[in-house]
Amino acid sequence: MSSKGNHTVLNRIKNKSDQCKISDLTKACDCLDNLQISIYHISQEKFIYSNAALKKIIGVKASKIINQNWDFWFDLVIKDELLAVKNKINNFLSMPYFKAPYVLKYHIRDHSGRLILLRHELLLHYLQGNLLAINYFFDITEKEKIEAYFNRQSTNKNAYKQKKLISPREEEVLKLVADGFSSKQIADKLFISNHTAITHRKNLIEKFKVKNTAQLIKRISKHIELW
Repeated sequence: MSSKGNHTVLNRIKNKSDQCKISDLTKACDCLDNLQISIYHISQEKFIYSNAALKKIIGVKASKIINQNWDFWFDLVIKDELLAVKNKINNFLSMPYFKAPYVLKYHIRDHSGRLILLRHELLLHYLQGNLLAINYFFDITEKEKIEAYFNRQSTNKNAYKQKKLISPREEEVLKLVADGFSSKQIADKLFISNHTAITHRKNLIEKFKVKNTAQLIKRISKHIELW
């Protein structure tokens, strides 16, 4: 993003001290060649910055992201993963100030239509009273290919044992829970009643001897590829 573009965005942030701090941040990001970054202003509900390196992933669309909301980014996500990605990002952004990074993995289409596996790290930061969502993007498509090769070459015994604990339907429910779907959304997707979806969730929690859904996902994700 050009300096002129930066100033256009920063001029909308009224406090001059705030402008300075955010300007210093974007200048630091401009110097990075191998780390793709965008910044989303929570209260203004729009992206206020993307560095030039982001073009390596989404091409010319990187410069068009400024002043857009999340719908612009969601348009890049493949259809099968879109709802899960929306749920996770919206849930994260609705949290109060939260220091721990939030990590997602999903597929997008680049400017040429190529399928890319993206690792997306989200962090919330306050900067001079402005709540910003800092987005770090990593193209891990090649890593996916290598891991797929090794997955084909060997059988994970732990995964096998864990899968045998649950039925095929429970495994479907588990994967949807991990993707951030509510019991009602799971019921709609699997064409079952809301009561049945809730029962499956409770049974999974009991089978894996955990206290809640968060602990369930943490336990099972060590053994079954959910993402």
